[in-house]
Amino acid sequence: MAAAVVPALPAAANTTSPQAGCTQVTITQTDGTPVTLPCRPERLIVANANAAEMVIALGAGDKIVGVTDSTLSVPYIMDKIPKATSIGNWQTPNVEQILALHPDVVIAYSSYQPKNLDQLLAANITVVSLDCYKLDTLPADARAIGKLTGRENAAEVYARMVEDSVAEVNARVKTIPKQDFPGVYFESYTDYTAAANGSGSDEMLVSAGGRNIAGDAMTSTMKVSPEWVVSAQPQYVFKVVSSSDTRALSEVVASLKSRPGWNTIPAVRNNRVYAFANDIEFGPRAYIGLVYTAQLLHPDEFRDMHPKAMKDEYAAKYVSGTNTSVTVYP
Repeated sequence: MAAAVVPALPAAANTTSPQAGCTQVTITQTDGTPVTLPCRPERLIVANANAAEMVIALGAGDKIVGVTDSTLSVPYIMDKIPKATSIGNWQTPNVEQILALHPDVVIAYSSYQPKNLDQLLAANITVVSLDCYKLDTLPADARAIGKLTGRENAAEVYARMVEDSVAEVNARVKTIPKQDFPGVYFESYTDYTAAANGSGSDEMLVSAGGRNIAGDAMTSTMKVSPEWVVSAQPQYVFKVVSSSDTRALSEVVASLKSRPGWNTIPAVRNNRVYAFANDIEFGPRAYIGLVYTAQLLHPDEFRDMHPKAMKDEYAAKYVSGTNTSVTVYP
């Protein structure tokens, strides 16, 4: 996932006096730090596709004037903001292009740092850091976007929906004995890179009642060998597929199953190999990805939850077009 972390603004920038006729707004960024803007922003640049989707979902897409190159290729976002222009790569957004758009604020990811952050701040560009992709911080990030855009009520409705969905999954998982949590090899975007302890995929997997075979790693990702996966004999294999990967999810699954020696893995023998599109695993729809994951791992306990219907509801209520592609295969 393209992601960028932006630390809180310097204290002096956070406490600017309100201008006449402005509504001062204070939000809490994903890392927990507050930031105060002298006026509620009317012109947003969103250097974070997930935040762009969130802004649109809450009904404030008309405020977006700029996005990154990667967002330009997302049709269900760009058909809502056709006049938004590019500020370049998310890792090194173009300062001149940003300034030319006269933004009130730039929203960037909070989990990684732009390589040219110093240049952005030196140019007096106001930057706030909101992930809008991690399951555990989605509600808080939505409320922050709501305050930032004046869409507090819509944000509260969305945030409570996410919280209720997560709470329902958690309650059901608590009734399942830990010995019934199946072992899962969860591969991130890069082949033979396991999502490990502290990663978003690990968080979702554990919340859904799975046992991550790489869960004891000391880092959030871990390079593994084919033999290591085979020796662990996982009951399920999951892979999250980047939005830049042009393969159909069915091709990804077929490729996983055909890896040397993997025909001995229970997950392959029992056809329990699944590919997840990035946008259902991370982002404003991650709560739906959680339900999909729980239903795959524990079909009896989650038989009456319907993630496909949840996708359709989200598309109807928040962002149209998000339910037209395959997000989990098979």
